[in-house]
Amino acid sequence: MKTTFAILAATITAISVLLLPACASRKEAPDPVKVQEEIAEYRNQELDLVRSTVLDSVRADRLIDLLADRDRLISDHIKEISAYREKMSALNADYNAQRESFDVLMTSYNGQRATAQREFVALIEAMKKETTVEEWKKISRYQLKRLNPRKLAYSQPSGGV
Repeated sequence: MKTTFAILAATITAISVLLLPACASRKEAPDPVKVQEEIAEYRNQELDLVRSTVLDSVRADRLIDLLADRDRLISDHIKEISAYREKMSALNADYNAQRESFDVLMTSYNGQRATAQREFVALIEAMKKETTVEEWKKISRYQLKRLNPRKLAYSQPSGGV
């Protein structure tokens, strides 16, 4: 009995020692104000990049308008995600909530999400139509590096995915 207890205690201690560094290396959530400032700067740099890369000012202006549409679409989708989270939390907290309520909420959100995805794809297609292959490579590379959707979500006051 003592041997079993000693082995169990040693195992728990070993697991604890191994897990502590993993917990210590976790990063804190980013500072929303700093992230918003960083995203604002990246967006300004993106506009400069578009103006310096797409030399046809008419196409550059149309692309800049599409970038504003992108930002609006992201903002709208973040609001939908936040509303879904709040409603799901409320249902979860309600002991008497029925499965049908969860199903209705998830079906509604999945419809919104699918619509947002189709809008994003259409927007990307429209952006590509305003650029040449080489222009798009340069701009999209910047977008993927500096303006990825997860980071843009943090730029919203209620974001923080």
